[in-house]
Amino acid sequence: MMRVLFAHGLWSAPGGSKPSYMEEILGWDVVCPDMRKNGWSISSQAITVRQELESSEPFDILIGSSFGALAIANAVEKHEGDLRLVLLAPAFGVYDTLASQIGVSAMKTWKEEGTRCFIPPDWEKEVLLPWSFMEDSLKHGWPLLRHRTVILHGRDDDVVPLENSYKACRNSNTTDIVEVDDGHRLAESLNVLPDVVSMILS
Repeated sequence: MMRVLFAHGLWSAPGGSKPSYMEEILGWDVVCPDMRKNGWSISSQAITVRQELESSEPFDILIGSSFGALAIANAVEKHEGDLRLVLLAPAFGVYDTLASQIGVSAMKTWKEEGTRCFIPPDWEKEVLLPWSFMEDSLKHGWPLLRHRTVILHGRDDDVVPLENSYKACRNSNTTDIVEVDDGHRLAESLNVLPDVVSMILS
């Protein structure tokens, strides 16, 4: 049975649609930690990934979605073992992406006040993120892809530009990109996962 470590996105949760699909439809053995248990920043979430890698039996593949994909890429950047990664709409360049979404004025206010309130989709509670979240994002937005990697990215992604994935690949000779006609959530493209996984396991 395929053993998978799955890292969910910033506003997602361990029991989301992607790991559920992998378990229920594809029959994979999926470990999906709470990516925020060590904190909200990329650095904190990379720690969560490394803890899972160190604490359990080996995984056949590491799969991450959006911010979780970026956390995986950061977590294994200096890992010497043979790892295989599938990154779903990875949030490369998250600092610039978020800055462009909220605007110059809001960025200035966030930095001056030290925190900014977000209301994630389908959440009842608001989230208060410190400015250090952005400083960390600036530092860790473009990890080097050294392991065998396939990126699955939608052409209609309105959250993370497809071009960001291509930019991340320019310094990597171990990475392929698969484009699909889909948005950021890749909800219509989960059936592509077995083919993508076989690409990097072959």
